[in-house]
Amino acid sequence: MNAAELGISLVKVVAVGLLLGAGLPAIFAIGIRATAAVETGPDGVERMTTSGRVRAVVCFGVVLAAVVAGIVWIVSGGH
Repeated sequence: MNAAELGISLVKVVAVGLLLGAGLPAIFAIGIRATAAVETGPDGVERMTTSGRVRAVVCFGVVLAAVVAGIVWIVSGGH
């Protein structure tokens, strides 16, 4: 293994570590923050905005997909 291959491998490991180590919790936190977007209706009741709901569903969907993909990968013997 030469220095170029070693450098490429290192970049791959760091990228996956950032994505799974800090990226997924950050996406989850963005989803939680999106649920806090509220508007007051004509009856005076605060409701979550449609855009906040969509952002939250997308964020939670990405996190859920990553978790399911990880479980499938481990179960299939990819570990």
